[in-house]
Amino acid sequence: MRIQNKKTNLAVLILVTIDQIIKIVINNNFFDKRFPILHPFLYFEPMFNRQYSWFNSMLQLGIGRYMHISLVAIMSTLIYLFYQYLNKQFGTNKIINIMYAFIFSGAICSLIDKIFWNGSLDYILVNGFFTFDLKDVYINTFIGLLILSLLLKNKALNQIDDNIVKDFTKYILRKL
Repeated sequence: MRIQNKKTNLAVLILVTIDQIIKIVINNNFFDKRFPILHPFLYFEPMFNRQYSWFNSMLQLGIGRYMHISLVAIMSTLIYLFYQYLNKQFGTNKIINIMYAFIFSGAICSLIDKIFWNGSLDYILVNGFFTFDLKDVYINTFIGLLILSLLLKNKALNQIDDNIVKDFTKYILRKL
């Protein structure tokens, strides 16, 4: 169990590092560059998203930086605790480890963006829709894996029953 968790933690570290190195390189060398990747749909077009989240930007909610930092910190903590809970309840599972690596990496990258970048350095434009970064790919990979796992009726996910919220709440309260 510990070896698998070490591999998962290493994967998180690698994913976060890749995201941040790409942003540093773009910010220092390519921020003023624009070019097609897959014309006319996909473009390299760096920009800072100072709205801090897709929901805030799309719905023009006006939620500030520190509220976003707090929300992402809370969500990251809950993701971490839920992963620990799943490992304790059901043992280690490869698909859950992979899913955790992507969602936790995305959450940590988001927190770093808000704290150190004062927003997100997005750089891939889907023409006419939105601009995203690698962190968004991580989060959407998690969502895709979750949907695929549910459709394929993954054994590990099938073990999770209707009492999960109640059991997870008890687990968190015991941790405090």
